[in-house]
Amino acid sequence: MEKCGSSVEEATVRKMGTASFSTLLSLVTIIICTHSTASSQVDDTRKTCDPDTEICELDNSAPMVATRDSQIIEGLRIEAVNEPGILVRNLSNVVIRNVEIFHEGAHGISCNHAPGLVIENVSIIHTGARTNSAKENNISCNHSDGLRIANARLRGGSAGVYVLESMHAHLSYIEGYNFRGPDPRGQLVQFDKSPNCTLEDFSVINDPNVTRSADNISIYYSDHCVIRRGLLDGNNSPWSVGVMFEYSRYGLVEDVDTVAQGNGSFSAYPGHEITFRRTRARDNICVDQGRGKPMSNGLVWAGSPNSTGLKLEASNYFNLCRPSNLVWHRSSFDAVQVTKKDFSPRPAIKISFGWERDVPAHADP
Repeated sequence: MEKCGSSVEEATVRKMGTASFSTLLSLVTIIICTHSTASSQVDDTRKTCDPDTEICELDNSAPMVATRDSQIIEGLRIEAVNEPGILVRNLSNVVIRNVEIFHEGAHGISCNHAPGLVIENVSIIHTGARTNSAKENNISCNHSDGLRIANARLRGGSAGVYVLESMHAHLSYIEGYNFRGPDPRGQLVQFDKSPNCTLEDFSVINDPNVTRSADNISIYYSDHCVIRRGLLDGNNSPWSVGVMFEYSRYGLVEDVDTVAQGNGSFSAYPGHEITFRRTRARDNICVDQGRGKPMSNGLVWAGSPNSTGLKLEASNYFNLCRPSNLVWHRSSFDAVQVTKKDFSPRPAIKISFGWERDVPAHADP
């Protein structure tokens, strides 16, 4: 068997055991076949492959159902039609790692009452055409406190990750493409009635000819959530935005860039004590992208009239289609610090898995 390795390709270099983060060039590329969880604060060259076997090949498998607490499901390539690729239900501390899933007609990974679930180093692809079902998420978890997802490439699901009534979820290094709804799905990530959650180091790229996006990131009835270090590129919804806090309090968005947004970039509607810090927006779209004209007329930062305690700090914009339509409702913001300044958007997350070295890139159906 070929031993996995890591490489740098317009990449972020990560060195085991150091405590600094060094970003090189324009793309984050990580060769992965590991069971170590990513840390956004540690610059490390990750362990690649299982340290005991150093094998990165995947075994073809039928859909899997976890059967015991602390079970490890790994090293599989799963094709699933009309059933989840992996189902975890009423079990604790299950680990899913080094798995590739092709799914249609159901979620890629479905977890229900699965506290402590860990999902890492996974590629999950919805292979069917867009349907009227909003229940074909790449990952869908409910009542699963302490969920951990790291190093996940997600493509074409109703949503990328849907987290429902699950406290303290932590998602990092999430690479997403072309989420297709329909409403109420269409997000890269949604935290729904799930307080104290974190999403960091993420990107989504939505082709307007493929996606049917909703809010790229949705925080819904979820207090104390943090969204940081991300790129949101593409949103063709006439009524949705890049990052949306709805009926949520004490939230933070930090170091997030938006590109090619239609209806808006950052919003609290309503939200209370929400901070948008070092947020940036450019190249928004004020015309119909096939689903109707943006209802906000190209607004960037929004707070509903019944929002309170909003703060917009150290943020920038450039090349907007309506540069006068920056912030509304101004009285909902305690602070507004926004400046016109050209910038290059932060690099998209790009994860490469050891088992993919000779596999052609997937094309959306």
